[in-house]
Amino acid sequence: MVGSGPAGAATASALAGAGRRVVVIDPGLTLEPAREAARQRMASTSPPEWRPEDLALTSFSAGDERASNYKQLFGSDVAFRDDGVLPLELSEDVGARPSYASGGLSNVWGSGLLPYTEEDLLGWPLSAADLAAGYRAVLELLPFAGEDDELARRYPLFIPPDGPLLRTRAGEELLGRLRRHATVLGGSGYVFGAPRLAVRVGHPAPANGCVYCGHCLDGCPYGHIYNAAQTVSELNRGGAIEYRPGLHVDRLRETDGGVSIEATSVADGTGVHLQAERAFLAAGAISSTIILQRSGLLPQRCEILDSQALYLPFAWIGRVGQTGREAGHTLAQVTMVLDDPGVAGNPVHLTFYTYSGGVAERARSAHPLISRVLGPALEGLTRRLLVAICFFHSDDSDSVVSLWDASSGSVRLDPVSNPGRAQVIRRFTRALARSLAPLGIVPLAPFAEQAPVGGGYHYGGSAPMHGHAGLGQTDTLGRPAGCGRIHVVDSSCFPSVPGGAITLTAMANAHRIASAAASGEQS
Repeated sequence: MVGSGPAGAATASALAGAGRRVVVIDPGLTLEPAREAARQRMASTSPPEWRPEDLALTSFSAGDERASNYKQLFGSDVAFRDDGVLPLELSEDVGARPSYASGGLSNVWGSGLLPYTEEDLLGWPLSAADLAAGYRAVLELLPFAGEDDELARRYPLFIPPDGPLLRTRAGEELLGRLRRHATVLGGSGYVFGAPRLAVRVGHPAPANGCVYCGHCLDGCPYGHIYNAAQTVSELNRGGAIEYRPGLHVDRLRETDGGVSIEATSVADGTGVHLQAERAFLAAGAISSTIILQRSGLLPQRCEILDSQALYLPFAWIGRVGQTGREAGHTLAQVTMVLDDPGVAGNPVHLTFYTYSGGVAERARSAHPLISRVLGPALEGLTRRLLVAICFFHSDDSDSVVSLWDASSGSVRLDPVSNPGRAQVIRRFTRALARSLAPLGIVPLAPFAEQAPVGGGYHYGGSAPMHGHAGLGQTDTLGRPAGCGRIHVVDSSCFPSVPGGAITLTAMANAHRIASAAASGEQS
């Protein structure tokens, strides 16, 4: 199996559970030793005992200028660091990046868990029922903080959550304000509720759950925010799988009765050949696409679909309810979905964040000129702001094209513009102003920041599943046309990328494919 991110963890769990011998390979980059040592010291004590020098080293502001352009883990760019093997050229208008880290993008994700609905799966050769067993299996594998609330009418829970996380006071006020106007909002196409997060919640803390230290966006020293590397490590320690980091997979080729895997050692650049009965490709949408192109299983020019992200600040009118650091986690406080065909052809998902030190740091990074002008006043202003990350369906988003040059061995990622995207965003922000501004939640559209295509890290669809796979497609078990033993199990095989949380469905679908392959199912 190739890859140790969320889809890889789900695949490994399913195969190991079926008694299959599993070898997991990937580059497996990890934190720098100094940051890992600081993390371990923090994890061994409670937040009041954390050393100032460890906090300084692992905070958002600790990263250098290059790293600060991307999500960080304990101040490190490990989730997006190049492993030095593949010549990859990136357009400045493309935010998509491969991850060579152990655990992949789960090192820096927002931990959101939400399934796809039947509406989201339009155009897929699967139904929501086909994914239900995978959802249940994955949710049993993860920590699952959530509530049985309004969202459950549209998005099933599948299993009971472990319990709710404590929101910030502003988060409670936001959700309460929305609930007081639920009838009117529902009539305008809004659904909302408490986020479902892959975060450990339990007592006593920190051993069994979140300590509400306010550093969720920097990285949880205790490991309470799920990272796929945790599952891979646990399976490896228990002997259920064998994990071999340090290998960058170049290409795959089916042989008589198996799959030949060509890789490069990250340490010294030497070539490595492996043989497997089957190969499950879970390297992440960017890397999996490139591996398939280099293997001759996708065209040299291949489009990757994106669910584009818009960072939209809101002014909070009325009682703020927060006067500094407070109890409550600092991940998403409220999940909202706007389903209005007059705004967009597909639902738009919003996750609301309230004030935290990480939000203030990101505001300074994103708007340096404003930060210099406002100086210390910026801190006070950010306390009266909400920030929503808004995700649009791939039909309403730009996309990325991967260009593989066989002669040079290099890959270039370029943007592909969607002419309807700007109009959808304008209709969306106007709809929010009409519906939420009267409630004292005022969208500040002039300050919205659209992430470069792929910059929200919700992408896939380069090798879409199809009932009858042709060139550039995969079947319902993720097998490229003409293949019987290579399975694409990450979001590369999605036929579309709906707005909202992508990881749970990527894991559920990977678990479905792996379980079917392990049982000998061929269709």
